[in-house]
Amino acid sequence: MGYVCLALISLASFFSQVQMAQAQPAGRLAQQARQAERNRQYTRAYLLYAQAAAANPADPKLWVHAQTLRRLAMEESKWAPPGSDLVEDLELEDTIGADELAEATRPQPPAELRGPPGPHSFDLTGDSRELWEKIASALKLDVVFDGDYQPLPRMRFRIQDAGFGEALYALSTATSSFPIAISDRVALIARDTPQKRQELEPHMTVTLPLPNPVTVQEAQELARAIQQAFELQRFGVDNVRRLILVRDRISKVKPAIELLKQLLHHRAEVMLEIELLEYTETASTSYGSSLPTRSPLIWLSSLWNNKPDLTGVGALLGFGSGSTFFGLGLGGAEIFASFSNIQARNLLKAEVRSLDGQAATFHLGDRYPVLSSGYFGSVPGGQDVFTPPPTFNFEDLGFVLKATPRLHGDEELTLEIEAEFKVLTGEALNGIPVIANRKFVTRPRLRFGEWAVIAGLFRGTEAKTLTGLVGLAQLPVLRHALSQNTRDRDRGELILLIKPLLLSEPPGPADSYAIWIGSEGRPRAGF
Repeated sequence: MGYVCLALISLASFFSQVQMAQAQPAGRLAQQARQAERNRQYTRAYLLYAQAAAANPADPKLWVHAQTLRRLAMEESKWAPPGSDLVEDLELEDTIGADELAEATRPQPPAELRGPPGPHSFDLTGDSRELWEKIASALKLDVVFDGDYQPLPRMRFRIQDAGFGEALYALSTATSSFPIAISDRVALIARDTPQKRQELEPHMTVTLPLPNPVTVQEAQELARAIQQAFELQRFGVDNVRRLILVRDRISKVKPAIELLKQLLHHRAEVMLEIELLEYTETASTSYGSSLPTRSPLIWLSSLWNNKPDLTGVGALLGFGSGSTFFGLGLGGAEIFASFSNIQARNLLKAEVRSLDGQAATFHLGDRYPVLSSGYFGSVPGGQDVFTPPPTFNFEDLGFVLKATPRLHGDEELTLEIEAEFKVLTGEALNGIPVIANRKFVTRPRLRFGEWAVIAGLFRGTEAKTLTGLVGLAQLPVLRHALSQNTRDRDRGELILLIKPLLLSEPPGPADSYAIWIGSEGRPRAGF
């Protein structure tokens, strides 16, 4: 409430002094206001300029001076406008609606000087103050000078066929000054020093939505690059709401936003037509004879109440008698020959959409759990102890494709292709299955609408098995007839076809344009 009381006292003093303004000439009041402005007494200077404007309404510059110092006067008297925290202590009338209050507290864009576009030509002589007044009058602007502004010595300013912004920037460079836009027609002129830039140049805060095709990681990399390039005070990325926030002086924020918009241009969209042709063939051949390789020897005597077990015995060859009566089991023999051949062809079609420089993945197969850690063994003594549960990782079995398009304009592109084929080998090590992995990497360059054929993902296995009696199975010629011969063959081939199609045009030279920001020491602000 103390700040509000100070504001009310200042306003009461202002109205009381306005009534006395007719007794004092406007020139004396303006002189006192300039002296107060030089002494950095902005509240007093603001009130004196307002009194001078009331005493002499025919001079519009007095009121312009007062409006220029209004913000500094409010900061000096610590008076807060509607929308700040101090307003919570005031009781608003019921006649002010919520919509009106929201409209009154809505942030507005900073002012920007506007004038005739040109071309303009000047050939003038005078000190820096006179040059600003003459050129501002020609450009239909009103200028107010800072209280600490000291004009430079007389100089000659000459420029031909310049635009509105070019003329102001050339004059700013020649006079070591810079304008601060109060409105589209009023400017405050101050000496161009780092201190004055920091004190007088308005700050602005801008939030931009993050486009959906742009990832958060890419946005953060852009934020670091732009913040380092312009030395911005605040540049943040909200990952949850997908917003970009920029805060600093106008001369830095505006070019940073323009550069960010160019860098966030939507990348070209590409669709990949994928056709996967898989050919598999399995053949098995088995021939020869199956001879018994073992025979049971059974004691057939009834001595000591012996009861021989003849389960599974087809025929017996007996020999001996009495207590030495034995039987030799005889197995059956057979001659066989068999052959099987299985062929299969699988054709799969798919479409995958991606962006320029962004990888597109495609998986055909299963996710198989593979044991990564577990507890094995027994506890001495058989005591019950806690054993941690095993952990698993899921491996992508089958065919895995990763394709990254790199565009070269709107006619050609390069595809970075990584193809993997993972299968179980049937073997295990400490309970962990062994996975066979075959990988193929290539980078073809082709036109849009052309097919890229990738072959070479081939697999083949062949196994031979020989089973028979020892000695007979090793005979050079008779082994094929006196043993069991088995031959298994398994082979497969994978052919990949990819055709890229352009869905949206990539950014070209016309999408990029120059951003005129002035020199590093004297950036443009407010025009």
